[in-house]
Amino acid sequence: MLLLLSRKLQSASFTLLAFVLATAPVQAEKFASIIIDDVGNSLENGQDVINLPATLTISILPRTTYAKDLARLAAKKNKEIMLHLPMQSVEHHQQSPGTLDLHMTRSEFRKQLFLDLNSVPYIRGVNNHMGSLLTRHPGHMSWLMDELSQRGDLYFVDSKTTSKSIAKKIAVEYKIPNLSRDFFLDPDHKKNTLRTQFNRFIQKANQRGYALAIAHPYPETIKFLKAHLNELQQHGIKLIPVSKLIRTADYLKEPLIKSGSNRL
Repeated sequence: MLLLLSRKLQSASFTLLAFVLATAPVQAEKFASIIIDDVGNSLENGQDVINLPATLTISILPRTTYAKDLARLAAKKNKEIMLHLPMQSVEHHQQSPGTLDLHMTRSEFRKQLFLDLNSVPYIRGVNNHMGSLLTRHPGHMSWLMDELSQRGDLYFVDSKTTSKSIAKKIAVEYKIPNLSRDFFLDPDHKKNTLRTQFNRFIQKANQRGYALAIAHPYPETIKFLKAHLNELQQHGIKLIPVSKLIRTADYLKEPLIKSGSNRL
């Protein structure tokens, strides 16, 4: 009887340990994610970046020619997929298909968002494409976050195309898992920009314990990543999907939050 009870307790202990290991945040010293934006218009560039042997997160523009094909390829390659949601900018750029803008009624906004969300399969999250105008408006950001919260299975990344963005703040209010971009790796086409931004990205991960960068499927960016992504491992930085980085960032912030609350 005692032997049977001992075996049952041992089995229960193993089950509990397996559960803890499966649900615990990723345990390593430093973490990073890289989102590749603007995927969907070029089949070749999209395939090249998806085929990189690294844990990149692929953000696909809605209603683009190769959106569905590239999403399927990314899923097959175990890449996490996001919707790169077009939003109105301050500058008068030509709007991408599916753009959310200030002139929409809430009904129009909701309908367009629904079409965008359903135009790219396998999405785990959303980040804004452009949006330097829309992301500073609390009403429209509340509409967005309300719809995302009702769906209940998506995170949000603020691409920070303007320092005046309140998108992250509204996401927090609606309890949507979220992060903000730290760096664009390729904000221009200058020769040394990728190297400089990648160094800053590594430095941020080293200092804070995690970092989030955005890049684009430009041939020069793909070539650079292929040659230099191994530097992250050399610095003890683990590249993970954005969904895991959000959970990890929240976990790393907890001691700071508790420490701050103790001072109140």
